[in-house]
Amino acid sequence: MQTLYSFLWYLLLPLLFLRLWLRGRQAPAYRQRWKERMAWGYRPGILKNSLWVHAVSVGETLAAVPMIERLLADYPDTPLLVTTTTPTGSERVKALFGDRVTHVYCPWELPTALNRFLRAFDPKTVIVLETELWPNLCAAVKRHGAKLMLMNGRLSEKSYRGYRKLPRLVRPMMARFDALAVQTPVERERYIALGAWPERVHAIGSVKFDMSLDDTVRQAAASLRGEIGER
Repeated sequence: MQTLYSFLWYLLLPLLFLRLWLRGRQAPAYRQRWKERMAWGYRPGILKNSLWVHAVSVGETLAAVPMIERLLADYPDTPLLVTTTTPTGSERVKALFGDRVTHVYCPWELPTALNRFLRAFDPKTVIVLETELWPNLCAAVKRHGAKLMLMNGRLSEKSYRGYRKLPRLVRPMMARFDALAVQTPVERERYIALGAWPERVHAIGSVKFDMSLDDTVRQAAASLRGEIGER
């Protein structure tokens, strides 16, 4: 199933580039840095033993601010990589963190691009935000030997029903997560039903509405850090 999924992504590649070009008519930044979408031009080992946080756009980036600041404080000697997929998200990362983090676009869901990306940035822990559930990304991260975590996970009833239609693709993906911090108990049950290990899924609320780390989030973060393991 995953082989077919990857094949379809390669077939869609011309349309992905066309989409970037068309979106660039309204937002020219979409036509820039396009090589990053394929992880072209990186030399292996740009970073070593990094911590990778993936936030799609502005909203996810803002939600991740307290966590990223905490990671910068707790792991000052660990290179921190923050990726987005949109120019607006990119601008927000640069405005918030400057040169304290490394920022590039996340590559598309192509095994070859993901492998090039992982060789370049060498993450040992990967944290994805909200609903960034990508089978090839998750598989590539685990092949690389990194820990994989979902933060601020959410899953609507509609999305849940959609994922349930693809169990051969979704269940292996969900089982690859080492820890999942989700927003509600209902969503916790949905993630478990899709294949996540029950003992790895924690309902901690939404960090979007709590831009400071309260005790609940701190305790959950400590628990999750223990599961991921000290570096």
